[in-house]
Amino acid sequence: MHRKMKYSFYECHNVYHNGFEITFMQGKYLFITFCVIFLLIAPAAASLNKIAAGSPVFIGEKNIDISSSLYGCRIIAWWQNGTSPSGSPAKNVTLFEINTEPYPIYHFDFSPEIFAGHTGTWYCDDKKPNFPVFDVRDPQISLKVWDTDKDQDVTGMTIPRATNITYRIDTNLYPALNYGNRPNFNPSDGFFTMKLTDPMNRNVPNIYTGTYGLANTQILPFENNPFFTCSTYLWKNGNAWDRAARNIQGDPIYPPGTYSFTLTQNLNNMQESYGIVGGNGSIGKTSSLATVTFLPGEPLVMTTSFVTVATTLPEVTIFTPATTVTAMAIQTSPTVAKKTTYTPLPAWIAMLGIGIAGFLAIVRRNR
Repeated sequence: MHRKMKYSFYECHNVYHNGFEITFMQGKYLFITFCVIFLLIAPAAASLNKIAAGSPVFIGEKNIDISSSLYGCRIIAWWQNGTSPSGSPAKNVTLFEINTEPYPIYHFDFSPEIFAGHTGTWYCDDKKPNFPVFDVRDPQISLKVWDTDKDQDVTGMTIPRATNITYRIDTNLYPALNYGNRPNFNPSDGFFTMKLTDPMNRNVPNIYTGTYGLANTQILPFENNPFFTCSTYLWKNGNAWDRAARNIQGDPIYPPGTYSFTLTQNLNNMQESYGIVGGNGSIGKTSSLATVTFLPGEPLVMTTSFVTVATTLPEVTIFTPATTVTAMAIQTSPTVAKKTTYTPLPAWIAMLGIGIAGFLAIVRRNR
């Protein structure tokens, strides 16, 4: 009994120890996973919010670190383009009161209420000579559907399904993805999002380069997070998209009709400044829409060649004991049996025959 209890004690101890070890290991892995996720996300989330002195910034950006731009400046000012900073500014903003100690500003909002209509260089106004603090710009994005065959804009148009197209982005936001302007820039940073929907308003996550099962067909993910550092960008795989592709069941993957491309951007939470995506305030600043309508594919025209077969046989001469019959143009059409009819002999021939028969009978009898 004692040994049994002792064994049970050690058994319980081992169970408790093993359970604690498993729980500890699970907790450790969860902690490591959390740290990895934090390290991956945290730097990227804030890497574009710090600007270098005099760098471009965009109206609507929030929580921007402008500490590197001020150098103790208390008042920033804007002069009408073309006017000299030596005169009175058209607009100024007080960052610190005269009797307060300047401190680094890590969270500054470029709100439309203050900066709209005042784009260009802003200077420090309370230090001489005036030095540039930052360059304020109005955000602009434009999305188009681009015909790469003819190198032209086909946005909103109806085009043949076989036309090679791509989406085209034009924007002035690209300086935000530059080390010289944003010193904490991370190559993984990106604030553009693209979405493609079909005529039934269904999301298109992949594009087929051909019909399923063919040797060269590829299934490519739709490029929904384009990353670029220039003013114009074209969808990389646009020309590879085959709208005539069919799935494994043989059904069309992309029905004809209107397809919609929707572009959004959210540089430093800019969408909060311009309202809901798709609203009037966001168009051209944080969102842009472009559509194109594809015609149904050209109908398949079946061409059948008919070969004319001669149905007239060569002339054939048929010999009979008394008659030569020439058969001409024997047709291959089915032969229909005809009913045989007899024409009665004239009466005088019948009487003559009877008379001759009677005469011959009398002659034989007299013999």
